[in-house]
Amino acid sequence: MDDIYSKKQQDNKEKHLLVVDDEKHIRSSIKRAFYDKYKIHEAKSGEEGLQILQSGLAVDILLVDMFMPGGMNGIEFFEKAIEITPRSGRILMTGRDEVQIALKAVNKGHINYFIKKPWDIQEMANVFQQMEKIYYLEKKNELLVLELKYSNSSLKEANQELKKHKELLRQSLNERSYELLKTVRKLEEANKKLKKEATRDSLTGLYNHKNIKTRLKEELARAVRYKSQLSILFCDIDHFKTFNDNHGHDIGDEVLATVSNFLINGSEKVPPSRKSDIIGRYGGEEFVLILPETNKVGAKIRGERIREGITKLPVTGAQSQPLGFLSVSIGISTFPEDSGECDKLLQIADKALYKAKNSGRNRVITN
Repeated sequence: MDDIYSKKQQDNKEKHLLVVDDEKHIRSSIKRAFYDKYKIHEAKSGEEGLQILQSGLAVDILLVDMFMPGGMNGIEFFEKAIEITPRSGRILMTGRDEVQIALKAVNKGHINYFIKKPWDIQEMANVFQQMEKIYYLEKKNELLVLELKYSNSSLKEANQELKKHKELLRQSLNERSYELLKTVRKLEEANKKLKKEATRDSLTGLYNHKNIKTRLKEELARAVRYKSQLSILFCDIDHFKTFNDNHGHDIGDEVLATVSNFLINGSEKVPPSRKSDIIGRYGGEEFVLILPETNKVGAKIRGERIREGITKLPVTGAQSQPLGFLSVSIGISTFPEDSGECDKLLQIADKALYKAKNSGRNRVITN
């Protein structure tokens, strides 16, 4: 009962997270992602972050960027912060894969985890959870020491867990760095798998319906903020039911996978999608492409290249299609000229797609 009670106390305690990063959009993104779990404090530099800690604020987790303007980087910040708040969890964010950074961060900054930019919300949530687990084990150990006569077996279990973490700290610098980097890689692999299962369509590997709409909202907000254009291509495989009826669903799945691969990687004559482009399977044989910083003319050119390239894809049963080859119809909408709302942009692109279907298919129609 005492153990359960103490765990509830920990869950109910308001937790404080200090984000130190000079990029406002990163601080805002983290704040939006974790506002319901943490009381979030922001600092634009290491100096400002130290002022917050020196004010007496009890911070549970420090999330700090490696490189910031001014005279202090992330490792230097942790060297000073550990003297003020030694119990706080320490996470370093960096966009570089440099062993020297890892060595200095472990040796001087005594960090607990690395998070590589661009960071992933699920990865960060898992790291926070791991740090809270370590913190809880330490608190549990302190409590069990005081109540040894009542819970000797629980004390042994907690000590075993704590011993594993302390053993890493007793290892040599090279061993600690190796173990830390290996743990980060395992965590990244696990997070990638979890993210893929949660956000990706199982057949094509593209974003699923829910998450393509989420990404559209994010990119539309970015376009509004930076006053840039954004276009949507709403694609539908023509006469797709014919593939399933004449050749079976396995061939239909093969067609969907082939088209998905083409949309990402292109072909000999069609360049691959840009890294900034976002591609999703909207449902059935429908695909949505989000093209940031692309006006209607650019979207039309991209759509025509996709349409032409798909007619050349070597898929089973293409010659038996009504048009004699595999084809798609594409509808286009553009922000801001067509609409400033996500659902409205999708509706407009869908209507343009409907016009393309009714006009004979295998064509690109703009609003």
